[in-house]
Amino acid sequence: MWAGGQVQDTINTEISTPLRQALVSHVIPQLIDTAVRVYAKKPMLPAHSVALGRACVSSDHAAPEAYARSLLAQDFDIESLYLDTIPEAARLFHDWWEIDDIDFIQVTSGIFRLEELVYSLSAEFVMGLQKAKPAASLTALLLRPPGSQHSLGLLLLSQYFKRYGWQVYSANQFAEQDMAVAVRSEWVDILGFSVSEDRQVPVLKKTIASLRKQSGNPHMLVMAGGPLLRLQPNLAELLGADFSCLRADQAHTQALEKVQQTQIHASVRPSREP
Repeated sequence: MWAGGQVQDTINTEISTPLRQALVSHVIPQLIDTAVRVYAKKPMLPAHSVALGRACVSSDHAAPEAYARSLLAQDFDIESLYLDTIPEAARLFHDWWEIDDIDFIQVTSGIFRLEELVYSLSAEFVMGLQKAKPAASLTALLLRPPGSQHSLGLLLLSQYFKRYGWQVYSANQFAEQDMAVAVRSEWVDILGFSVSEDRQVPVLKKTIASLRKQSGNPHMLVMAGGPLLRLQPNLAELLGADFSCLRADQAHTQALEKVQQTQIHASVRPSREP
């Protein structure tokens, strides 16, 4: 997120404490929170996360999407699926692995299937919001540090920003020179990083400082998030970022407000017209 007994024994023997810690950091997306949200349709329930998780670790590759679409057909909210059910299903993979209910290979496969589900429903999610999108003229570059394995959270974040009108550039693996080209060639209002490990902080801090200097937008704002934010609430300060967020909806709201404030106070021209 299916191995025989021998493979299972090998996996249990070879998974060390560092890998166990890495699994917790990389696999569990930190875009879920206990805050109460108001949705246009029926919110998903905890039982839906369990059922989706089981579908993802089953032998039926079509099961996750079929189950998700059956819920949407019953008038459950797609935004709740993205913000609540999918992240919670990923967390459940870890719990099930801890009690030896599933193995490491199933965890990896399950996460992959959740990502496939996000892509499969992308058009409905991004295009389905029927209300004004004040971020339609704004651009976000959402990245993870080179070598990072945390991808589901960043994928959900990029989809949420697109849903609310942002033009989003996102990549799982960008070398620093690619990041520099991106901020020089595109007007970037928000540069966001999903950070998963302490060891990424020193290099990323230097990278952020360098990208600020090279950005075509002298008032580009930097947002920090990802699994490490749970352990390091002062992550933005450590990185030299402007602010930090755990959830995709919170990130969108804060990013929009801060960009608009910056444009007003610094008389920054809006980014490219939609």
